[in-house]
Amino acid sequence: MNDSRKRLKRAALLERIRAVEQQQAANTAFQAEAVRQRLELLSNKTRSLAQLYALRDHAVDGADLRSAAVMGAQLRDLGRTADAQALQARRDADARLLDLATAERRRQRAEDQRRTLHRAVQTHLAKPENTPVRKTGTVIE
Repeated sequence: MNDSRKRLKRAALLERIRAVEQQQAANTAFQAEAVRQRLELLSNKTRSLAQLYALRDHAVDGADLRSAAVMGAQLRDLGRTADAQALQARRDADARLLDLATAERRRQRAEDQRRTLHRAVQTHLAKPENTPVRKTGTVIE
């Protein structure tokens, strides 16, 4: 009985550990997804600003034209950098979602193992030969 109790306590502890791991993976995946969304939004805004500067035609002289061209080129460079960062963030978010799925499967497996062990112990204890015989009466009888 004592061995069964230890195994059940260990299985319950493992299940709690897996639940914590799953929560941490979910938190990490949420944060990675939030970063991905922010970087994609930044990438889209930078791209639209670069297009806006490309369409501007309010240049009065060569200096205005040159500054608009330089600003447009810098915005395009920023857009490419933001696109690359957004792509990396997307990959990172996908990896975190895979980690979350793995952690969820491990948690579920630990829960199933604990339940199976619990049922096996209950079945074992329910057998008549494993039921302790309780003596009744007194020593005199």
